[in-house]
Amino acid sequence: MKIIFGQNLRKIAEIIPGVMFLFFGLLSFVLISSWISKNIINTSHNTTNLSQIDSPPMAISQARGSNQLAVGTNLNRIADWSTQMPFIDAFKSSRKWITQCQAKEPGCSGAWGTQEFDKLDLDEYGWVKSLPKPEDPPEYTRVGTLLFTGVERYPTGKYVVLYEGEGKIEYKFDARKDETVSVPGRDVIDVTRSKKGIYLIITETDPRRTGNYIRNIRVLPADYEATYTTELFNPKFLAKINQFKALRFMDWMKTNNSEQKEWRNRPTVNKASYAYGGGAPIEIMVELTNRLQVDPWFNMPHQATDEYLTNFARLVKETVDPNLTIYVEYSNEVWNPQFKQFHWVRDNGPIPGGKTSFQPLGVRTSQMCDIWKGVFGKESHRVKCVMGTQTANPWVAGQVLNCDRWSEAPCYEHGIDALAITGYFSGRLGKREHEQTIMGWLNDPTIDEFAMAMTQLKDGTVLATEGDNTSDLLERFTKYSEIAREKGLELVVYEGGSHVVGIRGVENNQKITEFFIELHRRPEFYDRYMEMLNAWKNTPGNRTLFMHFSDIGRPSKWGSWGALESVYQQSSPRSDALMDFIQQNN
Repeated sequence: MKIIFGQNLRKIAEIIPGVMFLFFGLLSFVLISSWISKNIINTSHNTTNLSQIDSPPMAISQARGSNQLAVGTNLNRIADWSTQMPFIDAFKSSRKWITQCQAKEPGCSGAWGTQEFDKLDLDEYGWVKSLPKPEDPPEYTRVGTLLFTGVERYPTGKYVVLYEGEGKIEYKFDARKDETVSVPGRDVIDVTRSKKGIYLIITETDPRRTGNYIRNIRVLPADYEATYTTELFNPKFLAKINQFKALRFMDWMKTNNSEQKEWRNRPTVNKASYAYGGGAPIEIMVELTNRLQVDPWFNMPHQATDEYLTNFARLVKETVDPNLTIYVEYSNEVWNPQFKQFHWVRDNGPIPGGKTSFQPLGVRTSQMCDIWKGVFGKESHRVKCVMGTQTANPWVAGQVLNCDRWSEAPCYEHGIDALAITGYFSGRLGKREHEQTIMGWLNDPTIDEFAMAMTQLKDGTVLATEGDNTSDLLERFTKYSEIAREKGLELVVYEGGSHVVGIRGVENNQKITEFFIELHRRPEFYDRYMEMLNAWKNTPGNRTLFMHFSDIGRPSKWGSWGALESVYQQSSPRSDALMDFIQQNN
């Protein structure tokens, strides 16, 4: 409201020239004070939806809160193979139960897994309540899981495995049980690191059939046995992400292709693992954001009922620090046909989608926002509703924001605060039409393939391509800033960074994959990232949050998404650029 007040003051100065301005100063002060009383002081007690106020777009934007340039990050998915390693209790990242049998048992095929997960006798938290006998119909007689699979660096030495119930647990691969100090409910294992990880197998559970099955397994470095219930998170993980302004939980929530629908089936803290079955519980995500004092960005499942949305919003309102801003987005890339949410929303959305999901996406995002801000009531300023769009096609933004086929259109007036786009660049290096050219670079010792690629990423001149480079980002950001500003919205980047990855078969070219991985490690990538971030900073318009994708991840043929390759990596060109930009623009 400060900007609005300043604009009115300047208008008065223009109307009352020279000396007359001083003469009528007192009168002006009285009039302006009256205006402030009516328009600012009373606003704090007004619960009217700001989108319903008949004001210019910029006035709406300013009323929604201060817009500040900031950098956040997406968090990589929770998995046994992840190098993010966010939890002290490694079992919270363990793999889905693997049903197995021993070759000597009758009917056992001897395969690594029998693929009978759907036959498991599980409790509500995912713990195995019973195991079949060898003579029983299922093939499996035991279950196993994996931790730190393929991870080159993770904590070694002594671990403590705590559990409740009766039964037997075996340990293989990198782990050996110390029988001399292990007792029921507390095993001690010695871990010698290799790339195999820890293989934990339940060979017997609830042997006396009293209901006392093995459950609540925790796998902890011995040094954390006394403190794991309060520390929760790996300190090295916290240190790597604590400079970011916001954390997007899209992958932690397993948003893409989510099967969540009903509130009663949501993930809870006591789940066996957060690596499957709906992902991380709300309480864990809230604890992380509160602990670090960073803004959370939640992605609602595309099938979520109104009850789910309402209860999620209520729990967040009650538990997230009120000083933090809460970003909420409906699913992720609902415009993208590669995800199930595109097809579900197109076919089952609040309005018919026809051949696309665009307008149903806009409508359901608006409904979600109405629910969330209704729950927050007078505190609705704590919530920023995000409308995602397809960056490559500006027409889609008009579809999701206006949704003119909806009886309550336009969608953007239903409390929407921000339009979200991507901020990627790739130089189109991973496309099939450039595969042979890049192979030529790699096979010619007189060519500096890294210099060629870096120049291509900057301006596209090497391969004579237009767009998708760091020089192009300014134009892209400017175009979308104008679209957002016309609706009185902020512009945010929900995912941004390097998109150098082989596609449509190029990902299977091992030599190019290795080249792309090494390319991201080159010092010059710092410059490409600073160009990307400065394009965001220098764009005119109310651009605010840039969410990098992602924090920590091991590179592969599927991409080099993590700014760091491991939680134990100290720095990298891309991470250094992000941290330097944050410090320079704090």
